[in-house]
Amino acid sequence: MKIAVGGMIASGKSTLVKGLAKELGYDVLDEFRNDDEVFNTLLRWLYEGKDDVEMLLQVYFLHKHYKTQLEKTQDVVVDRHIIEHWLFAQENLKHKPEVLNFYNGLFHSYMNTVTQPDLYIILDISWDTFVRRIKKRGRAQEMDNIENNWNYFYNLLKTYKSKLEAQCKVYDIPYVVLNDDFNTEEDTVREGLKLIRLNDILER
Repeated sequence: MKIAVGGMIASGKSTLVKGLAKELGYDVLDEFRNDDEVFNTLLRWLYEGKDDVEMLLQVYFLHKHYKTQLEKTQDVVVDRHIIEHWLFAQENLKHKPEVLNFYNGLFHSYMNTVTQPDLYIILDISWDTFVRRIKKRGRAQEMDNIENNWNYFYNLLKTYKSKLEAQCKVYDIPYVVLNDDFNTEEDTVREGLKLIRLNDILER
């Protein structure tokens, strides 16, 4: 089985991925490797507001995650679906319609060639939870320029769930939404396992 876990930055996504993989005995497909220098540099440049970095960032993110998705398609929990890179691109490229149109074509091409998950668990959090968690984890890339990026994060979050749900319907991907505002890490894993069993994923 292939299970994907998605959600806004600081939603608890990676924690749920690792917890589910441990409980189910599945492999993990990480979104990116921690030592990916290009990924880390492009993300830092985006948060710093460097000119014209958005297209480089979005195409690199999409292509690298696409290649990761091809590594294993069974008995795996995937940290973020490539749909979410499309979502970030809609925000980052919205002022460059010709570039966004090109990107959308590339995204749809990739979407037609990857194995879609048997279940996509979308974590939903409130703005207050996002602010609390992003400050708590204190990643330098995010915190060094946080005052300049609050509007960016807010705009992402306010439509994150609805846009993911819409794309799941377009590509016929079974999904569930899990509110993670008040759960402990253990609660989130437990709720994720319950949703998987309720949808009979393990019996397929």
